[in-house]
Amino acid sequence: MKLYVILLIIAAPQAFSRKNAEGRIREHVFNQPGYSPRERPVLNASDPVDVKLEVLIYAMVDLNEKDQTVTTASWITLTWRDERLTWDPNEFEGSDNVVVYFDEIWTPSIVLTHAMVLDGMQVVAADRGTIKLYYDGSVDLGGPYVQTTQCQMIIYYFPFDTQTCLLSFSPENQSTKDMNFTATTSPQPSNIVSNQWELLSFSAANYQVDVESHETLQTYQGAVFFFTLKRDPNYYITTIVIPSTLLCLMSFATFLAPPDSGERIGLGVSMVLGLTVFQLLVTNILPTASKNGPLISSYLTNTFVLSCLAVPFSLFNIIIAYGDSKISVLKRPRFRKLLLETLPRLLFLTTYRERVEEEFGIVSKDSDIVTMATVEELPTNKVQPMQTIPATISETLSYLEKILFTE
Repeated sequence: MKLYVILLIIAAPQAFSRKNAEGRIREHVFNQPGYSPRERPVLNASDPVDVKLEVLIYAMVDLNEKDQTVTTASWITLTWRDERLTWDPNEFEGSDNVVVYFDEIWTPSIVLTHAMVLDGMQVVAADRGTIKLYYDGSVDLGGPYVQTTQCQMIIYYFPFDTQTCLLSFSPENQSTKDMNFTATTSPQPSNIVSNQWELLSFSAANYQVDVESHETLQTYQGAVFFFTLKRDPNYYITTIVIPSTLLCLMSFATFLAPPDSGERIGLGVSMVLGLTVFQLLVTNILPTASKNGPLISSYLTNTFVLSCLAVPFSLFNIIIAYGDSKISVLKRPRFRKLLLETLPRLLFLTTYRERVEEEFGIVSKDSDIVTMATVEELPTNKVQPMQTIPATISETLSYLEKILFTE
C-alpha cells in the first residue's frame, strides 16, 4: 500500500503536466538540438530557399494625382519550406499543422522597393499576419498589407483616363544563391472596392538583376505586380464640364438682348465673374503636372477666354448700333456685306436689309418697286435738301448705306 502511494505521488505531476498535441509538436520541432530561427531553413547550406509570393488587391484606399502616389490594401501570402521542422502526424493525434510565432521560426526579409512610407517597406513584420507550420515543413505566412507607393500617372485625358501602377518586391540583400524568389497572382481574382476607380487588369512579372559585388557577379531576383485602373468620369462631368459649358453659352446669350436694353455689358461681366469663381473652385480638383497637363484645363481656359471676348464684342455691337463716330471697317462694301448680310443669315438673325425694310416702311411688290418710304425717319443731318429716294429697294438700301456709313 505504501509503495502504491509513493508511485502515485511520483506519477501525479507528470499526469497533470502532460501537454496536448500542439504543445508536444512545438516541443518536438523547436527543442531539437542545434535548432536556431536565425539560420536559413535548409539542411544543406549550399541550397537556396524557395520563397513564393502571392498578392491579392481588395481595396483602393487613395490615389493622389498631385503627389503621384497610390495607396492600396492587399492580402499578401508568403510560402516556403523549413526542412528542419517536420513531424509525423500519427504520433501527435493526427495534427498536421500548428500556428507559430515570428520569433520561433525563420522568416524571409522581403521589401517593397518603392514604398513612400518607411514602415511599409518591410513586408514581413511581427505585427502583420500569422504563420502556419505544416507537418512536412511547409510554412504559410499571410496577412493584410496597406502600402503607399509611387505611381507615375498620365493625366492628359483626365477624367477619361486609365492609370497603370505597380508594386515591386525584392529580397533584402539576398542573392539567388541564398533565396529563389518568385511571385504570382492569387488564384482568387482581385477586385478593388472604390467609388471612383475600376480594376481592369492585374498581373505579375519576375525579373533578375546582375550586380557586381566584391569582384564577383551576384544575381538578385525581384517581382513586379502591375494593376491598371480606369476612372469613372461621371462626377467630373457633372461638376466641371457641364457647368463651365453652360456659363460660356450664357455669356454669348447676352447677344440676344437688344442693344438698347442696357443689360448686355452687365450680364456679360456677371458671366465672366461667375466663371472666374468657378475656376478657383475646380483648381483643387484638377491634377497638376509640369508637362502635358490635363486636356480639360485647356478646355476650361478656352471657355474663360470666350466668355471674356463676349464683353468687347457686345461693346463693338453697341457702337455699331448707336455710336456717333464711323466704324472704318464698315466703309468697305465687302465688310458691310459680311457683317450686315452674311453673318446675320448664318446666325439666324435679322439682316440689315430686312431691318431697313421694317424700320423705314419699305414694302416691295413683284417688280421690286418701292410703294412707300418714310423719309422723315432718316437721320436729318444726313438727308440733303431736295434729295429724292430711289424707286427700287436695292437703290434705296444703297442710298441708306451711303448716308449712314460714308462721309
